[in-house]
Amino acid sequence: MTAKGLFAVETLGCRFNRYETAEIDYELERAGYVRAAVGQTPDLVVINTCTVTDRSDYQCRAAIRKVKERHPDALVVVAGCYAETNPAEVAAMGEVDLILGNAEKFDVALQVARLDRGRKSPLVAVGAQADGALPVRGVERLEGRTNAYLNIQSGCDEVCAFCVVRLARGKNRSADPDQVVAQVGRMADAGVKELVLAGINLGDYGKGGGPPFAFLVERILRETKIPRIRFSSLNPNTIEPALIDLMAADSRLMPHLHIPLQSGCDATLARMRRPYTTDDYERLVERIVAALPAVGLGADVLTSFPGETEEEFETTRQFIERLPFTTLHVFTFSPREGTEAWAMKVGGVPKDEARRRTGALKTIASGKNHAARKAAVGAVVPVLVETRRDREGMLRGFTPTYLPVTITGDDRLKGEIAPVRIVAAGESRLLGEATP
Repeated sequence: MTAKGLFAVETLGCRFNRYETAEIDYELERAGYVRAAVGQTPDLVVINTCTVTDRSDYQCRAAIRKVKERHPDALVVVAGCYAETNPAEVAAMGEVDLILGNAEKFDVALQVARLDRGRKSPLVAVGAQADGALPVRGVERLEGRTNAYLNIQSGCDEVCAFCVVRLARGKNRSADPDQVVAQVGRMADAGVKELVLAGINLGDYGKGGGPPFAFLVERILRETKIPRIRFSSLNPNTIEPALIDLMAADSRLMPHLHIPLQSGCDATLARMRRPYTTDDYERLVERIVAALPAVGLGADVLTSFPGETEEEFETTRQFIERLPFTTLHVFTFSPREGTEAWAMKVGGVPKDEARRRTGALKTIASGKNHAARKAAVGAVVPVLVETRRDREGMLRGFTPTYLPVTITGDDRLKGEIAPVRIVAAGESRLLGEATP
């Protein structure tokens, strides 16, 4: 196929966006475009955007301007969540040629072909409602990463008061289970050693007509030879006992779960419209730890939601303190237009107080992560070693519980699952040495 030009894709926001960027790369290459190498000037730049907070929107606008400054002659395509929820705002920027929503961004080559290069305003293709099964694309690995991923679910049917993602991503959709299993088999045959099953609300896979998530995972384990599997975020109300049992029974499933919490206070959770209580969450964690004593547990926590009193915050702080988290992502509430929280009249938390609360939970998060790293010292764990060394020339990887580790060892370890002895807990990562 004749090359149509050089392209580059810039990614902002969540890990799911990085996964989808790989799918955009895949579709552009299938259409005849060539990825621009370092030092080459792209003819086409796609910016895959995020809109989870006001800060995200600001970063998207800054990235658009920066891309146009660096590549003034390139076609600039703004795609993804910010384009989906704020197309008029993006269109008002003079740097943009094409605006694509989440349902349109994988057809970027087709949309670029529609462009009239002489037009003075950007072409806007936003708002199509994706339906049917989620496509399974043949992406085998993330650029520069040793693990691979597979998007098997998108969209969300929950109505959390603070969340703009459901507006940007649409209704729940799942990939066909036969296609998923076949693609995982191809990945394993291609040498992929670790697969991440990904989704916007991954635990909702299959709801509305397909097999449940745990059943799909069991099929993948039974019908493919993929060595390791991880999961992206799973909401607590979607984690079934069958999935926990599978994780306990099969070492190919990595002992790590990221389970969004958002608040440790029932009154706050109710205003947030989260579909669980703190008791539900704690009982789930107890069940997981009983089945997987060495599990790594991560969570998202949102501070200063409208109406969060000092008492409610303190309840959340104490709840987080007593649960065995290894990582916590702490965010300050950011009002998003179109959500229920945007119009809440119960009152916001002053900025200084919001910063204090966020800082207090980040301190707890840091302490818990340090404790998890200290507890790992002396253990020998299997680590998938990345193919690139860090700036200090060290190898890198993650423990099964998803703690980052820097490794001493030679290049033969790159891309391999190697036994690593943890010798120390550094400031932000473990220090390890490869063992025979």
